[in-house]
Amino acid sequence: MGYFSVDVKPTITASTMVAHTTKDVLFDWTSFQVPKGANKLISVSATFRGINGGVQTARKFDLYFAKSIDGVAPVTMGVDNATITAAPITTNHLLGQTHFETGDWGNNGWDYIGTATTGGGAGTSNKPDLVLQGEPESGDNVGYDTLYVAGAAAGGIDFGTSVLTTGIHDVSGLSAATIASLDDGSDGDALATKKFAVGDIIHATGDVILGEILTIDSDASLTFRHDGLNGTPVDLTAWKIQNGAGAAGDLANNDELFNINPIKLTLSFER
Repeated sequence: MGYFSVDVKPTITASTMVAHTTKDVLFDWTSFQVPKGANKLISVSATFRGINGGVQTARKFDLYFAKSIDGVAPVTMGVDNATITAAPITTNHLLGQTHFETGDWGNNGWDYIGTATTGGGAGTSNKPDLVLQGEPESGDNVGYDTLYVAGAAAGGIDFGTSVLTTGIHDVSGLSAATIASLDDGSDGDALATKKFAVGDIIHATGDVILGEILTIDSDASLTFRHDGLNGTPVDLTAWKIQNGAGAAGDLANNDELFNINPIKLTLSFER
């Protein structure tokens, strides 16, 4: 018997980042790899980025786990930030779920993030005791299988940043450049250092892809790159399609910037 953990960082696009309500899709199926065979999920910890530069207060949400069938991933949960509309065939893929209650959230004095762990104390939360087993030979590498996790809001969840552009920016010229003109929409400080981190991939209002943060030069200045950090390249092809050459004015005045991975899940297993 041994233990291992897997980190999962789901993608939430800018256009669906704010104002989630009960039963909304928080994020769609996100794949991760585990050693072949049956693995017992014993704990899930979640780290949420803050809201508008402040702490992310306790939020209720659910996680669902699934596997592929005949090499086919589970069908979409539905439109992000709308009610779950997954087709009935999803039931064949589902393996289980776990639930976070407000009592699962820590009260440790975080100023800019929020943390929670399943079974943290609330009577109606779940401490997972799930045996998850993927479809054989579904992993990317020998000895691993693929599983999927999706999330649903069970209350209001918001990842607003109040980091807004000032003036119009030609996104086609940002292949490795700096946006040095940011505020909070009211000529106040954008406080980017309290909201973003180097390595974050940033979308703007309308899901315009700005790239991966290379440096946070000040509370009002970000430098982006598109060749990726830590061996994970940004999808430059999608960026070029979305922001073609000469697409001046892709960023309007007061477009809000968002980190597309505001949640990190740490899944702990017994094997």
